[in-house]
Amino acid sequence: MADRQPGQRGRPPVPASGSRPIARPKMQRGVSQLLFNYLPGRTVDWEDGLAIVQLGAIRLATAWEPQKMPAVLSEVSALLERWRSRGGTIDSRFPDPREAGRFTIGTPEAIDASFLETALVCGRCSRLSFLKASQLTTSAARRCPGCSAPRLRQIPHVFVHGCGELVSVQEWLPGTKKSADGSVEPINRPLRCPRCGTAGELYLPARSERVKDMSVVCRKCDTQVIDRFTARCHRCLKEIARTNGGVASPAVSGTKTATLVTRIAMRMTRYSASDTYYPQTLTTLRLDRPAVSGKSDPEVDVLRKVIPSRLRPTESEGASEGLMALVKRLRDAEACGDKEKIASLSQAIAAAALGSKAIQDTEAAEENQWAISDRDIERSVSESLAFKQNVNSRSATAMAAESGGATAALVPVIERLCRRLGIRDLRWVEDLPVISATYGFTRRSFEPTYQELGSAGLPTQVRPFPSLDDRAARRLGKPELKGTVPILAREAEHEGVFLSLDEERVLRWLAANGISLPTDSLPRIVAILKSLEPIDRYHDDIWDCSVRRYVFGLVHSLSHIAMRAASRFAGVERTSISEYIFLPLLGTVIFDNSNNFRLGGMESMVRHQLAAFLENLSGSALDCLYDPDCIDHKGACHGCVHSPEISCRVFNHGLSRAFLIGGHAPWSDVASQQQIIGYWQLES
Repeated sequence: MADRQPGQRGRPPVPASGSRPIARPKMQRGVSQLLFNYLPGRTVDWEDGLAIVQLGAIRLATAWEPQKMPAVLSEVSALLERWRSRGGTIDSRFPDPREAGRFTIGTPEAIDASFLETALVCGRCSRLSFLKASQLTTSAARRCPGCSAPRLRQIPHVFVHGCGELVSVQEWLPGTKKSADGSVEPINRPLRCPRCGTAGELYLPARSERVKDMSVVCRKCDTQVIDRFTARCHRCLKEIARTNGGVASPAVSGTKTATLVTRIAMRMTRYSASDTYYPQTLTTLRLDRPAVSGKSDPEVDVLRKVIPSRLRPTESEGASEGLMALVKRLRDAEACGDKEKIASLSQAIAAAALGSKAIQDTEAAEENQWAISDRDIERSVSESLAFKQNVNSRSATAMAAESGGATAALVPVIERLCRRLGIRDLRWVEDLPVISATYGFTRRSFEPTYQELGSAGLPTQVRPFPSLDDRAARRLGKPELKGTVPILAREAEHEGVFLSLDEERVLRWLAANGISLPTDSLPRIVAILKSLEPIDRYHDDIWDCSVRRYVFGLVHSLSHIAMRAASRFAGVERTSISEYIFLPLLGTVIFDNSNNFRLGGMESMVRHQLAAFLENLSGSALDCLYDPDCIDHKGACHGCVHSPEISCRVFNHGLSRAFLIGGHAPWSDVASQQQIIGYWQLES
């Protein structure tokens, strides 16, 4: 898809010189930026810092058919339920994802933007001015009324609240007052000198953008108008009054520790700061593609016996679409003359067309042989089967050997490194079918609750994107979609690297840490899966699970370290690398999520930098800016293995470098002496 641009609604942000308005300007932004960064409700810079704008209504390039939407909507529903269960709230305008016809899912094409109306400050004399956007259409209007310098700029700070409200700094700020009966009422307080009134000349004496340093003084009479900026959320105040019989009393509290003041206090922050806007995203694997290989796989045979046949990936609804995709890749391979790929794709097409009759004939005999009745395990086994059967991959070592030259000479080194690191399988993944989506946003915190003025447990609210307007619906050729809530999604096949750990060594490592599993009558992986405690799919309480925290923590920590190393050798930004963990395979795929077409960075790394990548896994990728404090406490922070929220499906839960190199048990108090023996501390 061609990259599109966010448009601008109304007049231009800040026109160029002259008295005549210019045509609406546009910015060019890619699809990935529209998916994760340039989103409705966000405040961003216009091109070249010309102005601060707030993004608004979204336009979609295409809309998914209803039969494709349930997979994403079920994920959204689960995420919202998790959010509520952990103390957060959902905006009343957010429809129930289980209600048909309330959402439209599609790839974003463009987004409107409007000038953020806020107080203006002079870059020379620091004087404040309060002008509307309509008053800034000429160069003369954009001169400071005090010193006449053409250096008026928007104040780069806004007020945000956990409910999602955003208020800019203007002449009237939202505040409160006590009425005669003791209740609290919303009012707007003027940013005005109490002595000079509207004739005052307000300015910011401190040339600093730190909020605590910002005060307002009247230059005429030298009166301090305010010593710091404050604001109160009128939306929440009205909601509190509505639920309390029309009265907002200071004693009303939604939590045990919160007061009315803490519940409605807004925080002043820079418009581009992270707590101004947090996109709520999800990543899910598409399971309905046809198998790409008819070869027998012992690992697949074992996993198929763990879950009921109804949960195993089949060639049902998505078979024809997947078959067409295979044919398209075959044509591309023929055009390039790649004989090896032509042969493998021809076999895959034959297998997809004929179906897996041999497997179907034995399903009845296999049913529930080693059944594990746990929803998380059933889901992860289904995803693992889909990955093994429906995704093209190649041995990374074989690809390195094919490259020739110095890389081929390093194959013995690569194999030795894999044994030392306990990596059983290392593969280049050609076409991991992933759906990435953004379904809403929060302010003030990415977590369901936040802390303000010493009060903890204040609820953060998830807000939906604005509904599609008539223009956006008609642009899609579907006027009936007007009023539906958009979910921005991209379905693509991504390249990546798959790493899996040696089952026998994992069992030895668990035993070294005091966890012995019975494997006499069960395959190793089945014994591991049967020992895992039930947990919610986002692993919020992973530290409470005595076995799962080890197994999941080990694989998850390896995954994040691999993402960190790959960002260096694959030439991909760290924010553009994601993971998909396949716990039943004791493995993970790290993949480039930056585009819906393959850039080749991962393939190039596998062919030419594989030895350096593996060396880096056990070297600099494990370093942390905050050591030894980090490794002696949790062993994971933003200075080492934490990843951006859009890259980690489980919000950085269950991570610690101690699982790999040994150290303090991350679930224990810092004063505890409990230690973990690292996976890489065992002999290969």
